[in-house]
Amino acid sequence: MSDTTVSEEFLDTYEGEVLFLSQDLQEIVQEMKDEAFNQESLEVLIQKLRDVSDVFLSSTYTQHVSPIFINFADYLARITCKDFMLYEDVSSYLCEIIEDVDTYITLYFVERTFSDVYLFQDSLQNSIEFLQRAYSCDIGECQEEDGSELDFF
Repeated sequence: MSDTTVSEEFLDTYEGEVLFLSQDLQEIVQEMKDEAFNQESLEVLIQKLRDVSDVFLSSTYTQHVSPIFINFADYLARITCKDFMLYEDVSSYLCEIIEDVDTYITLYFVERTFSDVYLFQDSLQNSIEFLQRAYSCDIGECQEEDGSELDFF
């Protein structure tokens, strides 16, 4: 079997699941925009991130991205929605990260528009670190400035 056939079978296997995941992620983003995001929504988001991780883990081409989703889900599980959503900039960053994840999984697993998965991985990791840093600063737990600035991607 050729690599193309194996890739097609993998994508066929997960296309339906990704469509449902995409719809769920879009609903979560809409809840955030409508300011209806609550603790239950956060718990759903955490599970959806774990589900996205499982999809990425299932292919040798994308499995290296999976730990980022797990680590992000673990991070979100340690906070309360009420505290987190108090900060408009942080909630905006989270919304953008979820939109990026939705866009990428749809492009890759549904539309089959292939792009550099490492670029997505780096962008996602940087965006999550930016969100974590912004939240830490908002709650007064900023680290000493190291002279560098982190730009949100």
